[in-house]
Amino acid sequence: MTEPLTILVGPTAVGKTAISIPVAQALQAEILNVDSRQLYRHMQIGTAKPTPLEQGQVRHHLLDLLDPDQTINAAAFVRAAEQALEDIHTRGKRPLIVAGSGLYLQALLYGLMPVPAAHAPLREVLRTYAERHGTPALHRWLQRLDPVAAADYHAHDCVRIVRALEVTFLTGVPFSTHRHQHRQQGPRYPYVAVGLTRCRAELDARIAERTEAMLAEGWLTEVNDLLRRGYDRSSHPMNSLGYRDLLAYLEGQYSWPETVQAIVKSTRQLAKRQLTWFRKLPHITWLNLSGLEAPAAVAQILERVPRAIHESALKSGHRPGFITSHHGSHSPDEAATQGCA
Repeated sequence: MTEPLTILVGPTAVGKTAISIPVAQALQAEILNVDSRQLYRHMQIGTAKPTPLEQGQVRHHLLDLLDPDQTINAAAFVRAAEQALEDIHTRGKRPLIVAGSGLYLQALLYGLMPVPAAHAPLREVLRTYAERHGTPALHRWLQRLDPVAAADYHAHDCVRIVRALEVTFLTGVPFSTHRHQHRQQGPRYPYVAVGLTRCRAELDARIAERTEAMLAEGWLTEVNDLLRRGYDRSSHPMNSLGYRDLLAYLEGQYSWPETVQAIVKSTRQLAKRQLTWFRKLPHITWLNLSGLEAPAAVAQILERVPRAIHESALKSGHRPGFITSHHGSHSPDEAATQGCA
């Protein structure tokens, strides 16, 4: 590969899909989605998957690869992503990576950490503990042993919490320490990344508005359809953001207003964790979308990307509307405060 990969990252509801399509069209690129939940079939609304109309405008990859009762790990995702990249290049196109999952993006760009493989007996102990005491109890366990890693995971993200504890116990070294050391290595691919953000109040409002829109579109019907297909809480993605809350509503645990409030709160927490992940990724140029019309945002992204492609190297430097960061020198939280009233 002779030119850098082009990457758009950002938190949920920031507007990645709407921006990525005109950017991809201008670059004659195809979109490679790096989103852990959009890999699953039958989960369109709750994962904010690009609509059929949007997918018709630009070819998308890594959508609808799995049924909800199937599992995937970072290694399998990287293999699928590498196959998609090869396919895109074989046909003379550029890839535009659009990422909401920091873990999967890091695995693609920097490879997998050299840590022990899964240890079945230990995993069984940890999962049994979660079943008996709840995944949040397992998360509190991780907080005591490795608060840095725990801060990156939702209290119900059993898969990643188990993995972090597993590595910590097997090596005697906190999972976050392994991760930090791994991030010091150079990337497997050269890349230029633009991070999309908004002022915090605006992003929070967009999350609330989008949640209402997704529910009005039929998110609860989608959950009922998944249940009819035989997918319940035993399927990992059914325990993800929003789906677990709607299942709890159907089970009579919460009222509708309580359910909506829980989804909005969890989505805002997810956005914060996503920004934390991306803040640690080197060489991201942050673009604040607050007060910026979509055509202007696209133009500024296109100003940055071709320069990096033609130079075949990443260069820093301030440009209008941008906050440039290298190795986290400026965080997306700082960027998110720009342009706010």
